[in-house]
Amino acid sequence: MAHLFLIAGHGAGDSGAVGYGYTEAERVRALARRIVAYGGSNVTLGDTNRNWYADKGISSLKISKDWQILELHMDSGVSTAKGGHVIIKEGYSPDQYDTALANFIGSFFPGRANKIVGRAHLANVNRAAAKGYSYRLLENGFITNQGDLNKFNSQIDDLARGILKAFGITSAAPVAPVKKKAEPIDGEIKAGGVFQNKTDKFGVISYQAHMRGIGWGNWQSDGLMVGSTGQNRRIEALHIKPDGETDVVVHMKEIGNKEYKNIKKDTLIGTTGQNRRLEAIRITGKESFYLYRVHQKSIGWSEWANNGEWAGTTGKGLQMEALEIKKSMFSVEPHVQSKGWLSPKAAENVIGITGHALRLEAIRINPYGKNIKAKAHIQSKGWVDYGMITKDTIIGTVGEKKRIECLCFEGDFEYRVHIQSSGWTDWTKADGAATLGTVGQELRIEAIQFR
Repeated sequence: MAHLFLIAGHGAGDSGAVGYGYTEAERVRALARRIVAYGGSNVTLGDTNRNWYADKGISSLKISKDWQILELHMDSGVSTAKGGHVIIKEGYSPDQYDTALANFIGSFFPGRANKIVGRAHLANVNRAAAKGYSYRLLENGFITNQGDLNKFNSQIDDLARGILKAFGITSAAPVAPVKKKAEPIDGEIKAGGVFQNKTDKFGVISYQAHMRGIGWGNWQSDGLMVGSTGQNRRIEALHIKPDGETDVVVHMKEIGNKEYKNIKKDTLIGTTGQNRRLEAIRITGKESFYLYRVHQKSIGWSEWANNGEWAGTTGKGLQMEALEIKKSMFSVEPHVQSKGWLSPKAAENVIGITGHALRLEAIRINPYGKNIKAKAHIQSKGWVDYGMITKDTIIGTVGEKKRIECLCFEGDFEYRVHIQSSGWTDWTKADGAATLGTVGQELRIEAIQFR
């Protein structure tokens, strides 16, 4: 029987792949928690608040050489692409755990021709090899395939137990809860914790929470927290003063999803006086691109959700306790090698995919009223000047398998790029003169981020 060291991929601001309102970072963390729950002391979970690829965590990791490292991911691509597989270092022969894991994931998520793939240019694969650690990366189906995602969500415990079995770890039976006296709905309020500001703070996006035992709190805005953490205090309703036409869907106890179209400042989102918790929220702006996250009981803070994505979990009876909302500068839609167009993401997020040796081939920016000029140096084409861009401008190429090598922007923001072999550049002001990337070195840009 092995001892398993788990790494949940992406995170720390990098949501990874997205599909049907879910993010890769959040889903693989949910899976990691289930693996730990069933594996007990035979599993060690690496810090889920960090991005193990971006901060080179494996390079400084100190664990026993007989431990087995497993990094959890989900794949993305066209909606028909499906299946799971195992990635190991190119040139290495699969060991007994690789083989067992590949056989399991291939049967659980069928669809891939090759269940084990060797890769030579994945950073964590090489970092683990350099340290002498036994490592493999597991792609748990496609988040962009409805069938794979539904199975991941509905059979996550079966998935966790199957992964453990591949490493010879027997799943522990859940411990029967000790009967306690009847508690109030959602449990007792706790002392301490963190409570929101007690003065109104209005801004571009303003919002207000109705909390258990408190009622309506003060208005907050632009990324400040409403609600509380560490007090077991549910949010029951919200007011949101939007920036332009905005639709909101919330998931409520015993009601499920309820949609509120074109909300106004006084729209009651949720209920009051019914002891009914909010569990998840989806905000979709027509004229603004929102970023938001929730603090949920037993889970903590979610990843930042992008406009139109869910923040929070449903079906688990977990209350929303705090919420933060802010408006993104603009949105960016990346076209990535072998993945195609990925969902639009807030400019402040990592745009593209790092750690998988995939070139960024094109981006499409919705400036939401901002003035942005762009130039790109493209493989075999050289510099292309796009001038003042619109939401329909494609920076780069589609269907030509050409990498973006260097970028130049002009606008009221800073940006950085992730370059093949060297990683992230420093932040640079978009002054229309400075460039980020390389020319003449045949190096791909893999991702970009703005602030």
